[in-house]
Amino acid sequence: MSWIRRGALTRGTSVLVLAVCVTALMLTAGLAGTASSAARGATTLTSFHANNHTIIVKPSGHDDTKDIQRAFNACVSYGPGCTVALVKGTYHTAQIAVAGFQGNFVGAGQGLTVIQALPNLHLPSTTPFWAAMPGSSNPWPVLFAFVGGTTAISRMTIVEPYTSPTHGKWTEPAAPNILGGNYTALFAAVVITGNAAWAGVDHLSLFGATGDAFGFNMLFGVGYAGVLLPKAWTNPYSNRIPLTGAFTVTESLFERSLYAVSIENVVNASTDVCYNTATHVATSVFMSDMSNSALLVCKNHGVGSDGYSGVIALQAATRTDLLPSTVYVIDNTLVGRDAANTLAFADLGPTYSPAVPSTLTVVAIGNVLRLNTSCGCYPTGNPGYSAVFSELLKSLVFSSNKIYGSLVEPALYVFGGPATVSGNTILGSYTGVWIDYANHTTVIGNLIKHSAEYGIAVTDGSSYNLVAWNVVKTSGVDDLYWDGTGTGNVWFGNICKTSSPPGLC
Repeated sequence: MSWIRRGALTRGTSVLVLAVCVTALMLTAGLAGTASSAARGATTLTSFHANNHTIIVKPSGHDDTKDIQRAFNACVSYGPGCTVALVKGTYHTAQIAVAGFQGNFVGAGQGLTVIQALPNLHLPSTTPFWAAMPGSSNPWPVLFAFVGGTTAISRMTIVEPYTSPTHGKWTEPAAPNILGGNYTALFAAVVITGNAAWAGVDHLSLFGATGDAFGFNMLFGVGYAGVLLPKAWTNPYSNRIPLTGAFTVTESLFERSLYAVSIENVVNASTDVCYNTATHVATSVFMSDMSNSALLVCKNHGVGSDGYSGVIALQAATRTDLLPSTVYVIDNTLVGRDAANTLAFADLGPTYSPAVPSTLTVVAIGNVLRLNTSCGCYPTGNPGYSAVFSELLKSLVFSSNKIYGSLVEPALYVFGGPATVSGNTILGSYTGVWIDYANHTTVIGNLIKHSAEYGIAVTDGSSYNLVAWNVVKTSGVDDLYWDGTGTGNVWFGNICKTSSPPGLC
């Protein structure tokens, strides 16, 4: 599934530490209560009750896999609007796979309904595992796999407490941009996939632990991704069928997974990931390979582990037949540790082939970004470890954000514009704004103070850029810097004291 692992994206001196993987419409039905033998199937289950298309599953105190699976199977047979309801208590389950579910999966509340994975989960029978549908004959390393349909998941806690969740290792093939590997970690706790699917997640708490997925026992928390392969596939990544639909994740908590929420290989899709909290994860929200889609990431709070990236949007990682798409990153508060990106955006199409046009537009407004770079363990001024990294986008709007810290890194690195950088506050960075090999970029009305090197730098042939009406103070070398390359750059109305060459202030 085109999961890009902590690899390095390089061009010239730039290095971008990136990581990837894969996750709506929420309706909540009421819980009801009398038993129904029709919902139980042939076996009498003391934990099964149904009324008005609501199936209540009660915890058994041991293995609840069959009861939960049969509840979903019964709901699929009922048709749209059915609810699988888990009452207060702790449930233990292996992998659950559901196709065509059109209903609600609800609990009694976060911390009240707790689903805990059983140890030694079964291994898939195919490599890659997404070459065949999830189910008893090919159990994906995913606790809940939903294929197609309309799924609402609400008011519960999912826990994967084991360092090695699966019984042995499953294989993810390596490919360009993808490290691959053998893992006992879960691929994800919840995956929504298929040709078309609508899904919503709210008030979910998800807890992982340590493991062999780069220090975590879970690569992804919740994923919305086009991962299924056609019968005649030849490439396990570029041949995947893109996913169409809508997806939301709201008011949820993620802790200790490599990535909290992943959205990958989507077409004609609309997604919202808002009002969530992620702690001790490598990336809060990852997005990759989007075609004719709009994705919103808003009002999230993220506190990362080492090597943390708050939000990543990566285009053309496994395919280049993508239509223009826009990612909106609005009003998030992200705290990164040890010199990593809080926001990272890159279009790999033109990075690897100049003939491939950029198709990714990013709008980032009103975010508060903080970095703790006290370790000093990364190369000083390396753009790949910028607080905000942007490479070869169709366009970037970066406005009214606040960046604090980043003393050994650039705060905002723009490689290959066009971009509009306006009204931002940047305090205590290595270089405040670095425009590199970028044309038609406007840097206007920003407040930049206490940069270790430059406040604003324009380098490497950047042309036809406007740097105007910025307030730049107390930079370690120069407030404004231009290396003399490129043409048509305009410096106007800036309030500063030092510049190279003189006269830019």
